[in-house]
Amino acid sequence: MSKLKNLGVNLGLTLGGLFMGVVIGEIGLRVARVEGSPRIGDFVDSAPTGFHTSDRDLGWKLKPGVSGEWKGEGESFVQVNSDGLRDREHTKAKPPNTLRIAVLGDSFTEAIHVPVEQTFWSKLERKLGNCEAIKGRKNVEVINFGVQGYGTAQELIMLRKKVWDYSPDIVILAFFIGNDVINNSPQLEYDRYRPFFVYDASGKLVQDMSFRDLAPIDRNERAVSFVDRLPSLIVNNSRILQVIKKVDLDIKKRQLSADFTALTTKNFNPPQDAAWKEAWRVTEGLIVTMRNEVVQKKADFLVVTIGDPIQVGRDVKIRKDFMTQNNIQDLFYPNRRLEKLGAREGFRVLNLAEQFQGYTEKYQVCAHGFDNSVPCGGHWNELGHRLASIMINRNLCENLKQSQVPKKQP
Repeated sequence: MSKLKNLGVNLGLTLGGLFMGVVIGEIGLRVARVEGSPRIGDFVDSAPTGFHTSDRDLGWKLKPGVSGEWKGEGESFVQVNSDGLRDREHTKAKPPNTLRIAVLGDSFTEAIHVPVEQTFWSKLERKLGNCEAIKGRKNVEVINFGVQGYGTAQELIMLRKKVWDYSPDIVILAFFIGNDVINNSPQLEYDRYRPFFVYDASGKLVQDMSFRDLAPIDRNERAVSFVDRLPSLIVNNSRILQVIKKVDLDIKKRQLSADFTALTTKNFNPPQDAAWKEAWRVTEGLIVTMRNEVVQKKADFLVVTIGDPIQVGRDVKIRKDFMTQNNIQDLFYPNRRLEKLGAREGFRVLNLAEQFQGYTEKYQVCAHGFDNSVPCGGHWNELGHRLASIMINRNLCENLKQSQVPKKQP
């Protein structure tokens, strides 16, 4: 009995000590005003920034009518119009004598990193109006449908859900080499709160909207801590658990950066495993499907490939070292693959990356990056948008000129 009594006393002292330690820890963190992270809720607004909100079909979208200052990567004043586009107001009915262009894309197209007047689509509108093929005969209107984080699947849904209401004459798909293939794969993409397309047993490309049924805790394992699996009542009333969650997520965030960098290097080589092969198959299927729907609407279709920063950097040595370290034979493999797809399926592909690379090397400048963010990395700065507008304008203007040339009679 004495042994059991001693065991009970020791156990009681241990538990009491732990309890007092927890109480002291809780009080100390609160007095020191050390903040943590509360438990993830039963509903999470899947919005990458305060300018976005959840959407049942697209995962997220820009919030109609919202406005404010952006001071993350780059700086700008963001104004979202009444239809949820980062653009001025546009009538859905196309004005007479107007060439209307719709631009689909991700964060490079949404472009909250620069003021509206510096974006490539805004510059394109002004430049194309001077094209000899239409100057004095037609006005040019470019409408921006880009949304941060979108993959080709969401852009196809956006085309169907919103773009056709505006009756565009030209549809531009701005395809970011860095992660668009990854975005289209439920096996490769970390954030699963988005629609995907998959091939069914008959070989048909169909929508997978199962993201609608995902609990917040299952949407992105890289944004969830083991603490989130504990009861809300305990976590939301424990500063210790909230701090533990914050530390856990900080560790995951650092690991995510390294893992994603390793993942994106696989963009530059032919796919070696089943997940990458299927990601490319779905991506190409989505682009061809988009082209088919554009042609059915009697509009013109152009794919513009946006280069990854490593492809277009001004430092040749950094590029060569990157290729050597990752056993990359052709840094423009994904761009050339899309060009071949266009040649095979009958649509134009404008590869910006190689032209960007030539410019940045020659003048030793950066088309990506901002003073308040990663130098020469991340999104396009004003120079990047300006170069893109010049190159896209040249392509569109030349095509408009050719379309006016009378065809020879047989």
